[in-house]
Amino acid sequence: MEIAVLIPAYQPDSVLISLVQALHRENFRLIVTDDGSGPAYADIFSALLPYAEVLTCPENRGKGRALKCALRHLAADPQGCRAFITADADGQHTVTDILRVREALLSGSRFVLTTRTLRGKSVPLRSRVGNGLSRFFFSLAAGCFLEDNQSGLRGFSTDCLPWLTEIGGEKYDYEMNVLLYAARQELPITQLPIETVYLDGNQSSHFDPLRDTLRIYRRMLDTARGSVLAWLLHVAAILLLSLTLGWHFFLFSIPLCGAGSAALSYCFNRFLVFRRVRYACGPRMLFGAAVRTSLRLLFCCILHPLGLPLFAAWLIGSVLTVPLEYAYVRLTGPWWSSYALRRS
Repeated sequence: MEIAVLIPAYQPDSVLISLVQALHRENFRLIVTDDGSGPAYADIFSALLPYAEVLTCPENRGKGRALKCALRHLAADPQGCRAFITADADGQHTVTDILRVREALLSGSRFVLTTRTLRGKSVPLRSRVGNGLSRFFFSLAAGCFLEDNQSGLRGFSTDCLPWLTEIGGEKYDYEMNVLLYAARQELPITQLPIETVYLDGNQSSHFDPLRDTLRIYRRMLDTARGSVLAWLLHVAAILLLSLTLGWHFFLFSIPLCGAGSAALSYCFNRFLVFRRVRYACGPRMLFGAAVRTSLRLLFCCILHPLGLPLFAAWLIGSVLTVPLEYAYVRLTGPWWSSYALRRS
């Protein structure tokens, strides 16, 4: 069996049994993690034993912990698997789409991210709003655009196992952290559209709209802490130059501070946050930093005649740059994705 399917499950119903049986017929190796569902669900997991390896967590710790439990099990006993797929237990990932992910992996993709069409009345409002916000903030944090960064149906080559088992995140925030680490490694991501399935308005999901959303953004902020620290030092440098030099050398000082901030961000990320993985600083990151600095300088040139202090002009320019930077990341996303795939 060249491909394994990893399924974390918490208090599942009979849909999981049907899914596992169908995948077993397609010759997948199946690893199901019982994420502390309790004795009431023992019969369901017992019914999976003829078809899958069932791992048991003594207590419910979250989807991220359950996934890492299965990943470590696969790393310790790969049984010849060259790739693996993660899927949900609630029936929202169809066997047809799982087979399509397998085809992409067997064709040479190292990371397959499935994307859903999150529009229309069939998609719950909380899913549309939540995914839209996470797309926006992820794009700014990672410098790359992904159409859907919350889909749990993903495929990886087994050479990703070392870093996937080590990164932080215990619940749904783990899946976002995977994308942040993949982006920082400039790992080529193959985006694969799939069917959008929401059963009973997504009532089967254990996602807590408030707590899990806060965890995701907290994890995003924690993983981006190197960039945040560099940005704070950037602000301090601009404020200092504003108080000492004013507008006299702004055509020099703003690009200099931008370059210094980019260098600090690289050092903090390379040697602090992402020290355990191959941290890449390719053309996409360098070009993104140049675009960001150029936009801020442009706004300062526009605001200069209004008589604003340099720091105030730079701060306003930085705020106005945010939506333009998002637009840049979104528009250039397909080009950079194809560039990364060509390089790999």
